[in-house]
Amino acid sequence: MKKKVSIFEKYYINEEFLDRKELTNEEGIDVIIPLINTNPIFKKNLYSFYREIPINRLLIGNGGCTDDSIEIVKKFPRVDVIDQSKYASLGYCIAELISKVKTKWFIYLHADVYLPDKWYDIMKKYQNEYDWFECDRHMTALIEFDRPEFRKLERAYSGSQMGRTKAFENIIGKIKDDYLQRNEDIIFKELILAEGFNYGQIFDTFHYHQITNKKGDMEPKFENIYLKKVFDKQWEIRMLIMQAKGIIKYLKPKKYLIKNVNISIKMLKKHNALNVKEFRIWVKNTNKIWLKYINFGDSHWIKLCDKIISMIKKYI
Repeated sequence: MKKKVSIFEKYYINEEFLDRKELTNEEGIDVIIPLINTNPIFKKNLYSFYREIPINRLLIGNGGCTDDSIEIVKKFPRVDVIDQSKYASLGYCIAELISKVKTKWFIYLHADVYLPDKWYDIMKKYQNEYDWFECDRHMTALIEFDRPEFRKLERAYSGSQMGRTKAFENIIGKIKDDYLQRNEDIIFKELILAEGFNYGQIFDTFHYHQITNKKGDMEPKFENIYLKKVFDKQWEIRMLIMQAKGIIKYLKPKKYLIKNVNISIKMLKKHNALNVKEFRIWVKNTNKIWLKYINFGDSHWIKLCDKIISMIKKYI
């Protein structure tokens, strides 16, 4: 019986670099990776990308790396590095990378993902069924463990996805450098559906999602095995504002989206970081349909006064 090789052995074992595009006659596919610093296994992750995928071009968005990530990736073939260090949001970086794709399909990967054998072959089978789809994921943090609860979630949550370039033609122009941060998976999924294309999740392959500290000095670090990051109040406030505003600006209310926004609102209020009046005005001017779904924690009296004032204005 062939011995099963641990994922951790694969992470650190010496192996030959295999470039599937050069070894086969397959049609190539562009791969996009936005990054700000990576983990110590980044080079091995790149080995898995080139082994599994016939990479036409590897489009790297440099969001302002302070480690050696760009030096590492530049040693690989067919790499284009795009300077994205002046952008404020991940979603805008992704949209720009998609705009530079030249193949019919493309693959979006996180830098902290390792692809197992047959990943591309299995994913490709679903191109006739979906226009934007993601696979399952296994987490590795000293031990490998599954997260089956993610399969029950309505929101997109993957670190490895495949998309039909044509499906994004009317989307990428809408994305501005503003509020897509830690919510870009949700927003791209919903915009794809709104354009009449198909979204899906598949479960007969997966990626290994690595829980490690990045080598750079910009991001909060993991504190323990429970994946609790060192708390940075200002960083967290910025992320909460971007998550809420991104969903409100780009999407129509859905049950799980409303819950997501209200959790952000609740956390912002907990941090005393929400000016309810200003936020309410912003929502009204941006996508006012959301006003009736957001729980600002107003008292019944305040809501009643607002309603009375609104009625009076109609007759002035």
